[in-house]
This record gives sequence, C-alpha cells and structure tokens, in this order.
Amino acid sequence: MTELSGAVAASQFRPPLQQPGHLARPRVIACLDKIGTDEPTVMVVAPSGYGKTSAVAEWASQVAGPVVWVTLGRFDTDAARISATILRALRSLSAELSESAYDRLRRLDPETTGPAAAFDAIASSFSGLAEPVRLVVDDAQVGRDALNEGLLGALIHADLPGLRLVVVGTSYTELALSRLALIRPHAVIRAYHLAFDAEEVAAYAASSGTELDHDLILAESNGWPIAVRLIAMTGVRPDPADGSADTVMQSYIRDHVLASVPAELAEFALVTSACQDLTIPLAAAVSGADDADDLLEQCVRAGLFIDRHRTTDGRAYRWHATFARHCRGILESSRPERLLAARLAAASHLEDAQPLTAASYLVQAGRPEDAVQLLSTRWVGLVVGPYAKAVDKFCVALPEPWNDDPRVLEIRASAHEVIGDTDYARMLHSRAESRATTRDDPDGACDAYTLLRDQTQLFLVDDRAELSRVSTAVRRRFESSALNTRDRAATLYLLGWAEIRLRTSSNRAVELLSSAAEEARTAGESHLAHRALGHLVYALAWAGRMTEARAVLDRELDVADDTAWSIYVGGSAATGAGYMAYWQNDLEIARDQLQRAVGSGASNRSFVSGARIMLALTAAASGDPAACSRALAELRAVPADMEQGLSWPAFRHVALAALFEATGHRDRAMRIVLAYENADDVPMVTVVLAGIAIRARRPRVASQMLRRVDRYSGISYVRAAALMADALTLLNDGQPNRAHEILEQALEIAAPEKLRRLFAGDGVELRQLLTAHLAWGTKHDDFIAECLATTVSDGPLTALSDRELEVYSQLRTTRTMQEIAEHLGVSINTVKTHQRAIYRKLGVASRREAVRLTH
Repeated sequence: MTELSGAVAASQFRPPLQQPGHLARPRVIACLDKIGTDEPTVMVVAPSGYGKTSAVAEWASQVAGPVVWVTLGRFDTDAARISATILRALRSLSAELSESAYDRLRRLDPETTGPAAAFDAIASSFSGLAEPVRLVVDDAQVGRDALNEGLLGALIHADLPGLRLVVVGTSYTELALSRLALIRPHAVIRAYHLAFDAEEVAAYAASSGTELDHDLILAESNGWPIAVRLIAMTGVRPDPADGSADTVMQSYIRDHVLASVPAELAEFALVTSACQDLTIPLAAAVSGADDADDLLEQCVRAGLFIDRHRTTDGRAYRWHATFARHCRGILESSRPERLLAARLAAASHLEDAQPLTAASYLVQAGRPEDAVQLLSTRWVGLVVGPYAKAVDKFCVALPEPWNDDPRVLEIRASAHEVIGDTDYARMLHSRAESRATTRDDPDGACDAYTLLRDQTQLFLVDDRAELSRVSTAVRRRFESSALNTRDRAATLYLLGWAEIRLRTSSNRAVELLSSAAEEARTAGESHLAHRALGHLVYALAWAGRMTEARAVLDRELDVADDTAWSIYVGGSAATGAGYMAYWQNDLEIARDQLQRAVGSGASNRSFVSGARIMLALTAAASGDPAACSRALAELRAVPADMEQGLSWPAFRHVALAALFEATGHRDRAMRIVLAYENADDVPMVTVVLAGIAIRARRPRVASQMLRRVDRYSGISYVRAAALMADALTLLNDGQPNRAHEILEQALEIAAPEKLRRLFAGDGVELRQLLTAHLAWGTKHDDFIAECLATTVSDGPLTALSDRELEVYSQLRTTRTMQEIAEHLGVSINTVKTHQRAIYRKLGVASRREAVRLTH
C-alpha cells in the first residue's frame, strides 16, 4: 500500500525550490564544502526554523558531481523502510554512472535486497567516480535510532571513496548518531553555524525592504532565521511582554504575518496548515477552494513559510513545521470546529490512497473509533506492503481504550508476525480473543473482529486443516464484500500465499496470485504487483508449469531480486527460479538463484527455508562433497516442526535423504524413503524420494509411493515421475514394449517443461531404459540426450570442449552424422572433425564405445 503517492512521493527525492527572497548562504556553503571534503559524513543539526533544508538545498545546487536527495517521510521509521527509500533514490543516477555500475543498482529490488548486498553493490558501483556521489538525507530525525541500522547506518559509518553523506535533521539526529558526533565533532554543523550573523541580517533586511534597523532585527531574533524572516516581512518588532516565546511567536504570526496578506490567503494558510504535506487536490479538499492551485502559488510568492517541489507528477508543497504548528494553534484557539473540519476533510480525501495517514487525521480530529474502523478494513494492504512496523506504532499510539481494542490487537498480531516477532504476535492474538469475549459490541465491531481474527489466523495458524478453514472463510467474505482495487489486490495476494502453503490446488494459487498482480497494477501498487509476481513464479514452478514460470520471469521480473513483508516471505522469485532450474537439471543456475534467495534476509517461515531445502537437493544432485557439506549446515536454519501449514519435518528429511545418497549412504537414504512410503500430502517430497528408490533399484516402491499422490497428478513432474516409475516396473516385469510406451508418455509431459532432473543421475536401470528408448523410436531424442549427458565436473568428459560436448550428446541419439550436422547447423566435415577429437580424448575407436563409456 503506497502511503505517499504521486507528487508527494516524488517530492521525497527532490530538494525544495528556492523561495522568493531567499538569502544566499555562502558562509554555510563554504562550511559544507570544507567538512564534506574532509569527512565522509556531515551532520547538519538544529531546531526547526534554522533554514537547514534551504541551506543544504542551495549547496546541493552548486556542488560538483551527482547529488541524490532523500527526505524521510512520516513512515520511514525503521531501518528496512529507510533502506528501501534510499535504494529508490539512488536509481536516479543513471546518467552519472557507467552502464555496468547503474545496472548493478537497477537490479537491486528496494523491497527485498538485504542491507549487506545493497552496501556491496553501492560500494562497487560508486568506485572510481571522478566526483563522489553526495547523498542528502533530510528530516533524518524521523528515522530516530534506525539511523544507525541497516543500509543507512552502514553508509553513515563507512568511508566509501565514491560516496559522501549529508544528514540533515533536528537535534534528535545528533542524539541518534551520538557516537559519530563524539568521534568527529568537527563533522557537525549546528545551530550557531546556521544562525544569521550581522552581515546576513543586514543583507536580508536590505533585500526585504523593511524599515527596521538590522541591528534591532538581530537583537530581537538572535539570528534565528525564521524569526529574522518574520520580523523583516512584517516590519514589526515582537513584543515579548505577553508570555512564553511560543505564545509570542503565535501572536506575531496571527497579528502581523497573516494580517499582512489578503484575508482569503490567510484563511487558506490557516486551514491547510492542518496538513504539513500538500498536493493541489488535497489542498482543495481541505480548504474547499476551487482555486487551490493559485492560492498555493500565492503563498509561495507572498513569502509564507511553504516549500514547493516540482516533480514529474506535478507540484507538491510542504509547510514549514514551526509555521504550520502555530497556524494550527491559532485555528484551534479561535475556531476549533474549522480545524476539526479540515482534518476530517483530509481523512476523507486520503482514506483510499493513504489509509494510515487518513487514520492519523481521524485521531487528531478526536475520532479514534472511526480511525479503528478505517484501519480494520484497510490493514491487510498495509501489512503485506511496507508498513507493518508503521501500523504497529500507530496502533500503540491510539488513545485508550482503543489501543487495547481486540480489533487493534489482532492487527498488531499480524504486523508482529510479519516483522518476525512470532511469540509476541501469538500473545497479542490471545489477548485479542480474551478481550473479545468481555467487550460490548460497539456498532457491529464483533463482525469486524471475526473477520480480523480469521485474517490474522492466515498469518499465525500452523495446523493445515485450520489454515484451510480460515482461508475458505476469508475467501468467502472476500467474494461477497465490496473492496477497492488496492484492498482486493492485497487480499488476493494473502489468499494466494496461503494457498501456496496449503498445496491443495496448484491452479488456485496461480489464479489468485495472477489476479493479485493484475489488481495491484491497476491500483498503481507496483511493489505489491512485483511481490505477487514473485510468488506467482514460485507457484507456477511448484505446479510444474516451468514454461509459464520462465515467461513471467523474463517478461515481468528481474530475479536479481527491506520491507517487513519481504523479510517475512522474501526471495519468492529467486526461490521459484531455483526450484525450476533444479527440475530442469540446470544445477549451477539453481545454486546461484537459491543462494540469492537465502541471502535475501527472509525469516525461516518463508521461501528462504524452502530455498535451503532446494539448495540441499541441488548440492546432492551435483555430487560435490563441499556443496553437500555447506547445504547440510544450512539445513540447521530450517524449522524443525510444522509451522503455518508447511511440513518442514518432511522437507528436512527429503533433503537429508538426498544428501545421504549423494555421499554414499544409500541405506540411510532408503530408511527415510520407506518412512514416507505412505505419505500422500507432500508431492515434491514423494517425487524426490521415489527417485532415490529408483536409483536403489526399487522401482515398484517408487511406483506405489507416486500412486499415493495421484491427486497431484496435474503437476507435471509428479505425473511424469509416476509414468517413469511405472515404465521401469513394467520392464522388470518382462513387458519391454509396454514399458517403452509408458516411458514415451512420461517424456511427452517432461520434455516441453524440460524436466531433465527426473531422468538424470546415475540410476543404471533408468539410463539403460533411456538408451534403449532411443533405438525403440521416440520424438524426444534431444531431450533424452540431454538427460543422459554426464556432469563434467569429474569423469571422462572433462577433457572435452563445449562444442565437443554438444557433438557427444548428439552421438547418444539415433541421428546419422548428416542429421547431427543439420541439427547443429554446421557442415558434416566439422562434425567428423569433432568426432575424431572426441574419440582421441576418450581413448575409444567407435561411436558405440564412446556412448557406453559414460553409462
């Protein structure tokens, strides 16, 4: 769910434009230049009103080399979200980097790339630049302690030759980065650096045309830039006799600043100050002004304290925090009903695109129940998007008793499960159920709670039967509810993910995730669409629809793929790509993709645990002892018990069986095979274990096992494996012709999806059957040749070149030399030359001897 969208989102990556009457700050710019040359990180810290942003923006417009600007938004409060925001900003550097360097950045998915991988890519991409990249992080105080964590923390405390950071924020920023401030105090620009000196006050007074003496302005303002501007703008000396500095400032803004502009403009400024960030439509909704566009520009021209950002999506505006706070205070004290109406109008305008922001306005308007009701209908999209931590913080900050409302507790339980706090999530869920039994039902809250409870169970439940029940309940409510496009996309996504875990219908998971991706695209939710497509790749690969999975990868995704949801179920596209490559016996590709998934930072109850299982199967298939040892170590990170409907014990056992077989312990592998002889609900496990049984010359056991998962026969590798096992059983029963007929049926299924793994390996009986099948007659000569090809990491084929290996694979078929030449697109003389080289290197004298050498 995109909380910042359109022009406001784009303005997050643009410095503000200079306001009319802006005073150049050469003294501050010189300070930034000097410190920025000597130090990898500069902090610019001061209270509100010291012109930090405008001074740094002026410096950024003049500095040599590329500048990337990031303004942290209200929800950029955790390291993962800040990392994602920075990676999105760095994508603006396409013109400044080499093609290969930019490609490294482009391939980083902001939502799924872990901080270590992102840091390495940035360091590599920025090395060797003529001028370093300057990364400005404005409003850094929003990040609080997360500034020290994740990607930003690593960049701040590193000293990358191609990168310089400027961190801009209020005084809390210095507290958050206190270690850096203590070690390098000269790298901090503080309020006294930013305060106007006598010369600057004199220059500003002259440019503004005020009649007040500049010494008086300096004495009254003490160089505080916002006060200097206020006094020079109005030409009136503040009277501190009537209370605190805040009271004086508020009165001054009311009586002199707003009084100096037309009444319509003053009213517009007061009302729109209810929203610090504004777009033209939001300003129109809050103020009721048809000419909000013109009024915003008038505010800029009048020198009112509003920043303007020009973006590709239009204009965005931001009131200066101090000025907006005092304007709200003026409205609160004089016409509280008008401030209430403005906040309600903002909530109504934003509830579709920015529900969490809208809920915040409802709370400010004294409507916490309305905020909870809004959140109760929109929370799924927020939690499966990048806002799980923001949702939890919002819920905690709700006033009593709403912060302990069972609906709120269930939402928090789901958010904490996504974040990774499983034990706390279950505590919150139990608390919610307890509160629900003792609380009166306000305006139908019980029905809302029942739906929330079932949705939360999709995150928490371990038992597959219970997961199936709640998934069905949520799906039925979804089918009968009127939801907007964003929430439909999020709910479809959640149901699709639940279906992957249930494994009751491969087609249903594909349909749900395909629909989720399409709905997300329609709603402009590109990140949710990307994640739905990643899950779709996995669902298609699990269903054995490899051609379709490859099409999604090639057309929609870059599998070189931190929101909390990505950490929770991250790595789906890479895991799906690895799963597909394993069954297609592309073991190097499988290893690379699965290692990428393992390195994505996802938790154990996600695709990453599946990637670890597949990594073990890939290592076993390769026969590499070192890879097997590493894969065995990775299995320790896989859950030992069933969780969230996933049969982790079975997956761990199949991985161990494969590793046992690969390391020469076939008896131990067979003990695991026989332990799962009657399993009927883990088709992938059954297929892999049946393969072990076949290589142990127990095809009848394999055939019987595969019949027990016949309800999964719509999965290509399940059906093909069952037919292959039946063919071997028939061969052992003395029915060779029937065996070849059944094998041809298996090949008809396997060849289009390139399921080479089923027919590869060192199973003697299967290799003999495949070789004989070439002579029997088949439409799949090339596929069989690929399956029979020996892995060249060791053995007699290591001496052959790549081209010779191609020719050798063709020698296994029944093709003539002329047909081989035509198939490879070369002359027959070239084929014969390679043939002679192959015979010489293998030490054989005939085609029959060459082919038999690797049987």
